[in-house]
Amino acid sequence: MHVDPADPSAPFDELGEGRHGLRAVRIRLALTLIAVAILPLAALAPLARSVLDDPRIAQRERLNAQSDHMAAEVRRELETVRSTMLTVSATPAIGAALGPGATAKTRAAAIQDLDGLLALEPGLVDAVAIADGSGAVHAQAGDAAADLADLPTPRPGASAFRLIPAAPDQPARLAISVGIPGGAGGAMAGSLIADIPFGKILDWINADFASSSKRLAIVDARGIELAGLATTRRATGADPGIEFTADPAVKATGIADLGIPGVPGLRLIGTAPLTVAVLPLPAIATLAGLIGLLVVFVVLMARRILAPAIALEEQRAKFQSLYLSAREAALQDHLTGLGNHRAFQEALGRMVERSRRHGHRFALVLLDIDEFKRVNDTRGHAVGDDLLVEVGSLIRAAIRGSDSGFRIGGDEFALLLAESDAEGAAIVARRILSRGLEDRASGQYRGPISFSAGITACPEHGTTRVELSAQADAALYRGKRAGRTIVSVYDPTEDRGHLDETMRAELSASVTAIIEAGALSPVYQPIVDLESGRILGYEGLVRVDQASGFPHTGALFDAAEVAGRVLDLDRAALNVVLAGARAIPELTLISVNVSPRSFEAPEFSAAAFQAILRRHGIAPERVLLELTERDVIRDPDRLRSAIHALQDAGIRVAADDVGAGNAGLRLLSQFRFDVVKIDLSLVQGGASEHQTLSVLSTLVDLALR
Repeated sequence: MHVDPADPSAPFDELGEGRHGLRAVRIRLALTLIAVAILPLAALAPLARSVLDDPRIAQRERLNAQSDHMAAEVRRELETVRSTMLTVSATPAIGAALGPGATAKTRAAAIQDLDGLLALEPGLVDAVAIADGSGAVHAQAGDAAADLADLPTPRPGASAFRLIPAAPDQPARLAISVGIPGGAGGAMAGSLIADIPFGKILDWINADFASSSKRLAIVDARGIELAGLATTRRATGADPGIEFTADPAVKATGIADLGIPGVPGLRLIGTAPLTVAVLPLPAIATLAGLIGLLVVFVVLMARRILAPAIALEEQRAKFQSLYLSAREAALQDHLTGLGNHRAFQEALGRMVERSRRHGHRFALVLLDIDEFKRVNDTRGHAVGDDLLVEVGSLIRAAIRGSDSGFRIGGDEFALLLAESDAEGAAIVARRILSRGLEDRASGQYRGPISFSAGITACPEHGTTRVELSAQADAALYRGKRAGRTIVSVYDPTEDRGHLDETMRAELSASVTAIIEAGALSPVYQPIVDLESGRILGYEGLVRVDQASGFPHTGALFDAAEVAGRVLDLDRAALNVVLAGARAIPELTLISVNVSPRSFEAPEFSAAAFQAILRRHGIAPERVLLELTERDVIRDPDRLRSAIHALQDAGIRVAADDVGAGNAGLRLLSQFRFDVVKIDLSLVQGGASEHQTLSVLSTLVDLALR
């Protein structure tokens, strides 16, 4: 059919639109590459200029200027300390402390004056002492060093600076001493000595002055370091941009002479890694603009490229939501809002499996409304529906959030009570019955409601779905025979006869009837290679007509296991699948499910299985047997021998439902398989889930080992 592209009613051409979108993406990619090639040139010029200007010269000049400024400030502060000491030395309290009649009181007054020197900002003085001409200390404040008294005593009104080298337990420091005037004639009475550690000088410089230096040090005339400190406060205004250093071990240095009288050669040195280039602010701004432009282009391209993926993800989420909604609707009774019979079978199967693997207990309650048919016949189906709705409401009001309620038949209900025994379930059932018999002021059905209930518990009474259902049904049957409106707990002594004779006989007869009537029909699901889309083979399954009395095939196999007919049912299912597989092209894989019970049966053999394949004209190499651990393996050695015999005959064996629980992992750990099938529950959540991918990777690694 010819379509006019100018016709607005013409169908949307997705292929053409995709080509246009790809062309736009190519244009954006070309523009981005051009920008990547050209825009860095804008930053290259200022960067090259900054390198050619040799920032190392400017760095050294800056460090020298900063060192000179800090050295001048140190001299100023030391002069302040010296002049203050001269003032203090002339006070009467200081002279009295040196007199022959000095008392504790006069010394305390002198120490008070000395404390004023310690409090002098910026706190460079560490200790102050008063010593006489012989070196004896008469008063001191602070942590005075013992050798302060050994310093020479200046004449009154004079001062002296002395360098005290570092000792094992004392850092290097600077001492200032001034003479204390004595009596008449200007005789010397003693000296006032202040102790200033060089470390304190550096601490003050680091705290009060910004510097480009990374480290400050004070050295003596011989170049020996007296104190050193890594700086923490950086100069901000002087740096023209971002500095680059070639080797941190190569330093730029700024040196200034402290110029302290009497202590020649003391220098303040500031060092920093040698700068080889400085990236100016214009270059930084240009590069930032380039990065921003590239980010914009990348975002635009990503949005264009990722749009189909986003749309696909939205569609997947929509389909997932529809699937979940459809599944919920398929498992719900539309009248009562409870789960339906299918939901009950699935939930019961899950709880049985959970009990088998993890030891969790639960109780099953079957409820049958008394005289429901009479209500329908005499008062109409609408009233009967109201009665069913009211029973559903009573059930929901009585059970916990971890429990579940179901309507499994016309007037039959079921309860699954997690972590409960039979007696606890009986209490719940009697509570529902009591509330049903009461008069209700509200609700769609206000008349009394009575029912009979049968109760069993797992693993207390049974461990399989069919066994538990039959036990609860037997207890219910006993209650109805006793007069109805009775809650009965399964009692092996009273119900065993009904259970064994009736249940097994009926189940065996039902299985036989289905096999003989050919009521099994084959269904084939393709096995697809996800990378190529090629069909590798088909999984052959069987379906049973619901008119047979079994809601699904799983219930049929459970019944066959209870009745001891698993091997017969497996053989019948195998014949049905292989007979229908004749229409499948040759060399195509055919996968068939087989129970471990069949492999463990004494009459099972690889030769008998090969005979079945020959009868249907199927080569052994085309067959894959899928083994699922529905129940505990009774004879692992026999099962292992059967698997090896089949593999020796060219028939491959697969472990099915791996990942659904511990069962599949047990199969992998005990037997050697040709194929491992991951359970659907691990992949339904989507490959984007990190935890799911981690579990899948672990299972793949385990299977490969």
